[in-house]
Amino acid sequence: MGTGTIATEHMVAAIRSVGHQPLWVVSRNRQYATHFSQDMQIAGIAVDARPALRDPRVQFAYVSAARDRRKHYILAAAAARKHVLCDGPIAGNSRIAANLAEECRKAGILLALNQPFRTLSPHQTMRRLLQDGEIGTLQSLLIARGAPFQLPPNRHIDETMDRGAALLEMSVDSIDLARFLTGQEPAAVTALSSVPASPDGDQVSYAIRLSSGALFQSYESFTTAEFESIVMLAGDRGTLTAHGTLSGRGSGALVRRLNGRNELIPVRERDQHMTTIEAFLALPQGSGTWMSLADDNVIALRAAEAVQAAARRRHISVSSP
Repeated sequence: MGTGTIATEHMVAAIRSVGHQPLWVVSRNRQYATHFSQDMQIAGIAVDARPALRDPRVQFAYVSAARDRRKHYILAAAAARKHVLCDGPIAGNSRIAANLAEECRKAGILLALNQPFRTLSPHQTMRRLLQDGEIGTLQSLLIARGAPFQLPPNRHIDETMDRGAALLEMSVDSIDLARFLTGQEPAAVTALSSVPASPDGDQVSYAIRLSSGALFQSYESFTTAEFESIVMLAGDRGTLTAHGTLSGRGSGALVRRLNGRNELIPVRERDQHMTTIEAFLALPQGSGTWMSLADDNVIALRAAEAVQAAARRRHISVSSP
């Protein structure tokens, strides 16, 4: 449902690679649906989701629509009792996201998110090594990434995103990754934006105290020349650092530092989109539990909104001597 770039470049092929066949293209714009159908060789075309969802051959719906249309498709799938995999976030704010999660719960369906950062081998390996006690007790988590702002690639010229929305989505992704890696929940937030007392700047720096006492710090920016992203877990015995994993261009590298020495940890390259589809299909059987579900997205949205609220608060200026 929807004809976005992620679906075009990755997800249709991933669905086919695990033995399933896309059956319908649903878009409110028939011309978009027709072009996507021709490009992707998918037979069914609909501007109304209901005929596609009533097809008994349809086992699940993948939602790749613009953010403000995801609610419509998720509710249609819930009414038809079809599981949903959706690009994130599922909504523009946590209130709508919580309502969607509740409707899917009432319908008895799964609402899972396509969150590529969770699928990356370095991140999954970091999570496992932390759980195994490889770096001792977690003390802090650091995430830093920056690049010049540019609109995400779109098939359609009428699909746009402003910087504020893009920065919010970056925060949602970072917070979701922090929860995934640590197993801890956001407890308290403080933040600074590049525009004083406003969440609408081009960069934001924030700190979150997590539920077990670890500190999570993040820096997200559209004002810098692109730099290699960093995801670091620091324990009381050592650190794990993933370099270049947040750029969307490959899985990056993972380094463990213990006793004053760095060790490159080999990780298995795998297609993150195929991994997501495989895990989603396994969810009804109770496996694939590392995936981000609707409630996870609600929590990440609430924390990101708290970051925005914290950035609006009055800050104390440092006086000159």
